[in-house]
Amino acid sequence: MPVITSPINVGSGTIRFSWRHFDWFLLALVLVLSVWGCVTVASATLPHNTGTSGNWWQMLQGAGSDVWSDVFKQCVWIVLGILALFALARANYQWLMHLQFWVYLGNLALLVFVLVAPHSLAPTINGAKSWIRLGPVALQPGEICKFALLISMAAFLARRQDRIRDFSTVCLSLLYLAPPLLLILKQPDFGTMLAVMSIWFGMLFFGGAKITQLGALVLVGLLLFGAAWKFGILKEHQRERLAVFLDRDPSPEAMQAGGYQIKQSQIAIGAGRVTGQGWGHGMQNRSGYVPENTTDFIFTVTAEEFGFVGAGILLLLYLVLLLRCASAAIATDNYFGALLAGGFTSLLAFHCIVNLGMTMRVMPITGVPLPFFSYGGSSYLTFAACIGLLQSVLLRRFKTEV
Repeated sequence: MPVITSPINVGSGTIRFSWRHFDWFLLALVLVLSVWGCVTVASATLPHNTGTSGNWWQMLQGAGSDVWSDVFKQCVWIVLGILALFALARANYQWLMHLQFWVYLGNLALLVFVLVAPHSLAPTINGAKSWIRLGPVALQPGEICKFALLISMAAFLARRQDRIRDFSTVCLSLLYLAPPLLLILKQPDFGTMLAVMSIWFGMLFFGGAKITQLGALVLVGLLLFGAAWKFGILKEHQRERLAVFLDRDPSPEAMQAGGYQIKQSQIAIGAGRVTGQGWGHGMQNRSGYVPENTTDFIFTVTAEEFGFVGAGILLLLYLVLLLRCASAAIATDNYFGALLAGGFTSLLAFHCIVNLGMTMRVMPITGVPLPFFSYGGSSYLTFAACIGLLQSVLLRRFKTEV
């Protein structure tokens, strides 16, 4: 379904800029998710020995410094993210077309650096060399890569707008994407690699590429994945996670890792029932049975504490957020802006579906955070910056010629 857009005129015409076109409802959705995420992080980091007795105020009074430290850090990231959002919204996104080469090259340099950096600067965490430590701050270049490729890939395709339905253009865009994908896979970070692929797919879809071509490439990708599984190209922990998901007689080691996570996650979600056990009162959460309950599995805390009602409200918020972002891709009359909005909408959908799906065992375990909700600075800054670009597109969707 191609988006009706006009050719790019970067720097030509007069942009009719007005804060009246700023999507304040979209910002409100982001803030609600951010605050709710902070509250959930606070609950998930309460000491396990505090139990579930007493009200929420008594539990907070008994919390240690680690709880407040994590919540404070997340609040700092939220403030920085909102500032970046407004700064990018105020800037003219169309000038990013001129920075395509430098953004792409800088992204590759950062991905190479994290692989060659010494262990003290880029340690291996959970089997992946994906982090750069700068004192008390840890940055994830893979998250920054999503923002960088959102810009550079949109610029790459926008310059080929008149040939977007040619299969050669689709293949050329894959070659353009290959270097960063291979560097991410080298870390290895399979979840980020798939997230980047979702950006590429969303841009082609909203940009008007042929659905049959996209479907054929998805089929080829599945066949290549099957070959990688069969011939042992996938890492052992990736094979174990998939074996647990497919229930193909996983090894005891796999059950202790991915199998344990999925089982405890499902117990926590089911324990919430209709209205939940109350903030800070979830037995699975308080007992520390669900690993990574502030990042990848943070949804289990919400489902256990607020039940089906709370989980349903959270899902509804993300659905409205997705629809709001998709409408931005259709509302703009600029092709480059439509690609930016379409690529981000696809990225957001990928993160939500995979993160929520893996907690309920409808998706294999993949290390992707829940946008604006999971604990972590790199992810929050990336998604906040993307929302800023989206707002810039909305603020400049109407143009008048000089």
